[in-house]
Amino acid sequence: MGRESLGSCKACGGMGAALLSDPDRIERILRTLVKGVSKPVTCKIRILPSLDTIRLVQRVERTGVAAIAVHGRRKEERPQHPVHCDVIKAVAEAVSITVIANGGSQDCIKVHSDIEAFRAATGASSVMLARAAMWNPSIFRRDGPLPLEQVIGEYIRYMSLSQLSATNHTFNTKYCLCQRLREKLESPPGKKLHSAQSHREICEAFDSVVYYKETTAMLEARSAAEARRHHTDDQFEDTDVTTMTVRFDRRDYPPQITPKMFLLEWSQSEQLPQPVYETMSRFDLRKDRLTANSVYFIIKYKDLWTDFFVPR
Repeated sequence: MGRESLGSCKACGGMGAALLSDPDRIERILRTLVKGVSKPVTCKIRILPSLDTIRLVQRVERTGVAAIAVHGRRKEERPQHPVHCDVIKAVAEAVSITVIANGGSQDCIKVHSDIEAFRAATGASSVMLARAAMWNPSIFRRDGPLPLEQVIGEYIRYMSLSQLSATNHTFNTKYCLCQRLREKLESPPGKKLHSAQSHREICEAFDSVVYYKETTAMLEARSAAEARRHHTDDQFEDTDVTTMTVRFDRRDYPPQITPKMFLLEWSQSEQLPQPVYETMSRFDLRKDRLTANSVYFIIKYKDLWTDFFVPR
């Protein structure tokens, strides 16, 4: 789901920028948060017409928040509309809490020195970047941004390790790369990226298959060594338990079919009770365990594990 769709959903639900039309509710939410949590509370708003923005931020300040970020566009304005630095500056002059300027990625900020220029133009304490940092994270280099090709190459190598070790989803990587390519999405690598459905295909789009294979081999060797260690441990811990290392790759299953669904169908066919699930956070290998009195399953998704018993 794209940012525009997410924004529409939040607006329909009375969240996000839709709250700007209900300052009483904003104040209640912020006062509740400030009173209920021990960490500093901050908020982010878009600007309103005329002096309404000043009146709103002054009410926000009285709630006790530590800082306020101001996106210098109105609710109905999009990135192609110019950012209103003058309104952010008026906000900074009207309150004593920290003001964070936002919205300058397309209009004002192209290199590192532009960040300070945007801060000075708005009179803010600091600057919040979203799109400029997403397009090229090296925007924060004082010596100037790195070539996009180099940034993408380093990003893919980093994501290869996290993706293959199950800490990052393929489509997160794909989304971030699409944001970096922008107008180059119609290039040959961009078209390959657009159709990619796996991390290997993403690497193929940018000629990084060798690194993908090396990373895969390294992680498989590490996993095998860990499996041998755990197998040895299990032999001492549970002599009546058979342990088998399994792998769940979503692409190996038809649409809408998961291991849980297979288990549910099996339980029904064997006239057994429906499985009961318990989710925990663990760092371990994925295992299926067969005991004398029940079938014990553990399924891992990223760093979350789900285990459950099926009574015989």
